[in-house]
Amino acid sequence: MMLRGALAAIFLLVATGLGFAQIQISAQTQRQNFLLFERVDVLVTVTNIGNNDLELNNDEGRPWLSFMVSAEGVQHSFLPVHSERQSNFAPLALKQGEAKTFDVNITPLYTFRVEGNYKVAAVVDLPGEGQIISDPVPFTIQKGHAIVSQVRMVDTLERIYSLVRFSPSSDETSLYLRVEAPTENVVYANLALGKLVSSMDPELQFDPQGDVHVLQPTSLGTYLYTRADEDGKVLDQRLFRSIPWQSRPRLFKLDDGSVIVNGGMSEDPHAPREKLSDSQNGQKVAAPVAPADPPPAPPPSQ
Repeated sequence: MMLRGALAAIFLLVATGLGFAQIQISAQTQRQNFLLFERVDVLVTVTNIGNNDLELNNDEGRPWLSFMVSAEGVQHSFLPVHSERQSNFAPLALKQGEAKTFDVNITPLYTFRVEGNYKVAAVVDLPGEGQIISDPVPFTIQKGHAIVSQVRMVDTLERIYSLVRFSPSSDETSLYLRVEAPTENVVYANLALGKLVSSMDPELQFDPQGDVHVLQPTSLGTYLYTRADEDGKVLDQRLFRSIPWQSRPRLFKLDDGSVIVNGGMSEDPHAPREKLSDSQNGQKVAAPVAPADPPPAPPPSQ
């Protein structure tokens, strides 16, 4: 009877604490597998289940939102991962019954330098109630396979430019452009360029301005061309389609060092298509050498 009474008291305390909780919080990752040094996005949903409107802020000197990350160690035990920097988020206002979901890139907060299994949980610091923690979400950091790597000098420092093959899911293979300076422990870019046909390797060339040119097969007869600057920022992307009975598109370096796409038909993947015949005129178009305006960037994550 005493044990039953003690258990009942504990349940009452837990139920009372849950009764006063004014919010619910959940977290999820957009996928299970991520490439080493890739941004890891966590979707956080905060719901006001209390009887009053609520504003979450950093007035007490602590961030209202943070994360708990752990990595799998020996014997499948998970150990905490040290945070590289403190999170800083704008105040969040929630009306009674309102829920808001936002995307957070946690890679700048936790630099994942080692491949392996991880877990992440979102934490809300609620004044008067302490910390409210979401269920942990598992994800995996993988190394990928470097197909091509070239070392180039930029401002007297060595940079490594790599094309990395990575499969975020069992039915998809993507190509990533990674730009890093190992001696400075800096990764300038680790960008997913697009899908890659697993049976064919991409091409990589540099021009005199230091821009990197990549041509990758994305499907039968279709190739994606990408031009990026020395930091890995994408300057131009377009599709090239093979022309029947002619050689497939290839990167070609001219005598002055300029790089073009030789063969195929050019098609801007971002341009609207007014009619099908626009891409069937049989015209060969070289990849531009002069800088082009990049496509609009997505709004930054909080």
